[in-house]
Amino acid sequence: MLKVDHISVSYKDSLILKDVSLEVQKKDIICIIGPSGSGKSTLLRTMNRMIQPEEGKVFFKEEELTDKNINRIRQHIGMVFQNFELFPHVTVLENLILAPTQLKKYSKEEAIQKAKGLLEKIHLLDKMDMYPEKLSGGQKQRIAILRSLMMDPEIMLFDEPTSALDPEMVQEVLQVIKTLAEAGMTACIVTHEMKFAKEIATRVVFVCDQTIMEEGSPEELFLHPKTDRLKEFLSKF
Repeated sequence: MLKVDHISVSYKDSLILKDVSLEVQKKDIICIIGPSGSGKSTLLRTMNRMIQPEEGKVFFKEEELTDKNINRIRQHIGMVFQNFELFPHVTVLENLILAPTQLKKYSKEEAIQKAKGLLEKIHLLDKMDMYPEKLSGGQKQRIAILRSLMMDPEIMLFDEPTSALDPEMVQEVLQVIKTLAEAGMTACIVTHEMKFAKEIATRVVFVCDQTIMEEGSPEELFLHPKTDRLKEFLSKF
């Protein structure tokens, strides 16, 4: 479904990723782990070309992402950020229906019906007329996930979706992601929640020293790490 092919990325003369390749198959749940500053989020953001690699290519369903087609293809790739990125000046419901109505994916009536259905599933229908500032961090992140789902994406990208949350709010967000995974959603998740990654991932990717150092099933990486660097990283959890 999605392929990152020999990409390299630099920032201010510092090499972030070097010659990295990764393939995502349909219904894969790939958890990307690694130390801070290792390039995890950079790798994720190249998948929808929020970050343009200096070298290498990115493909979605065998179509290369280019300047000409990027906006069309992004409609099929949902993105959830660390800090929610909800529009503060409109209500929860308006946050949800804005993109699908402006891009003419749904009529306003259809979008409202879909939004209400999604809100009901996560028990936040009573919040639809509130503004984001009135919500808890966990509620904001769940709304941010629904906003991506409103576009019926074929793959979801999560950039450390619980890192900005208080500990008691983490589980409610992770439960929404687990429910999506169980329903067959394809996803790539940058996370520091090792227990969550072990439970949900079909494949785990360890990013370190500008590259994918190890990749495999959760059992392989968490129970039988090959490199000393991964062993050291996991020992801290």
